Amino acid sequence: MTNNIYGVELQEHINSRIANIKESMNNRNSRIADGMTDIDDCFVSIRSDERQIHEYEMQLNILKGSGTMPIDCYFDENGNEVNVRWVQTRYGSKLVGNGIFANSKKALVKKTGWTVEERQVPCWTSFVSGSGGGMCSVYTGSIAVVRWHTNMVTGENVGYPN
Repeated sequence: MTNNIYGVELQEHINSRIANIKESMNNRNSRIADGMTDIDDCFVSIRSDERQIHEYEMQLNILKGSGTMPIDCYFDENGNEVNVRWVQTRYGSKLVGNGIFANSKKALVKKTGWTVEERQVPCWTSFVSGSGGGMCSVYTGSIAVVRWHTNMVTGENVGYPN
């Protein structure tokens, strides 16, 4: 979406996208009011547009700051950062790092002997699937702020832990 644009230029791009979505929403609302379409035919697109605007507003908030936020970072016994993330399994959400699964941060640290430190790292937004599958998952999904490889304010690429 961003094609390597950052900071103020990215803010302008996002504001333009919000304006386009709002115009589209107004057109759809007019069609519904005029009886040209039924709201039942539009419930997924209504939800999708609302969620997209919410995501853009979250991104604008990130861009208003430094592009970073405090995130828990995990370190092994040698001081190397471990890539740990939440995953959805058939048993529910699990925290996983280096193939080790746990139900919580406390359980993962206990299993592995790793340490956790809060660090300021670049962040951005990401879609998180909801419950079920297919359209249900899309409809019930949400937007989360996640650790990101690039500071979207400055364009500095910091990568991810190995």
